[in-house]
Amino acid sequence: MTRYNMRIISCLFFFIIVFSSCKSKRNLVESNSEVLKKISAKKIIKKHTALYFDAKTLDAKLKVGYADYRNDKRNKINFTVHLRVLKDSVIWMRGSKIISAFRVKITPESFSYYSLIDKKYFEGDFSLLEKILGTKVTFNQVQNLLLGESVLDLKKQKFISQVDDLVYKLTPKEQHELYRIFFLFDPNNFTLKKQLLKTVKNKTVLDIDYKSYRLIEKQLVPKKIMINVSQPEHYTTITIDFKSVTLNKQISTPYKIPSSYKPIKL
Repeated sequence: MTRYNMRIISCLFFFIIVFSSCKSKRNLVESNSEVLKKISAKKIIKKHTALYFDAKTLDAKLKVGYADYRNDKRNKINFTVHLRVLKDSVIWMRGSKIISAFRVKITPESFSYYSLIDKKYFEGDFSLLEKILGTKVTFNQVQNLLLGESVLDLKKQKFISQVDDLVYKLTPKEQHELYRIFFLFDPNNFTLKKQLLKTVKNKTVLDIDYKSYRLIEKQLVPKKIMINVSQPEHYTTITIDFKSVTLNKQISTPYKIPSSYKPIKL
């Protein structure tokens, strides 16, 4: 269980890492892309950032599916996750598969995980993670991925806007020499539909696809997220279904690593 849990968590961080290294309401539109009027990148960013999550807390029950395809073999696991977010302060998760299996706690200063099945744990600050992973990782990037917001600050770069298959697409004016990154937005409400990255050298495609959202207390929050990474002869997918979501209620984030647990050596 630890092997799969850490692999899933590592995938989430890997998506964020690759994105961060690239720095240098109701009616549907018609089926003809020409009827979707092109607008400026500045306007798209303004409308999207106006939707940013402003609730104080989120309490959600998730169904998570993980599948890894390699050399004609498939590893697959499904489990439930209780997610709590205290905005800009704490991301807490409790994973279960029949019984409680693992817990995760992330703050702006730290990342910690432990498995109740294998009785092992990882605990460190972001400087340790950055040293292990070789690039900068922030709490806000993890939070944004879960809440349907760009893992990059769109206001700090210049973008080209275009209409692409009935959605608005933003492309950096200056792409990274090793990567091509794109953001796709719903033209009806300017929610983020997809964060897509393609590497030039090893032909890896990273795809964070926001399948749907739900409106809760005037706040649009993701309903289903599908995260895919494809490489030659290797494909990984993580599906996150938000089964229930409650906003702005008082939450707790209980977390204590038992003294008998052994550290995970990375």
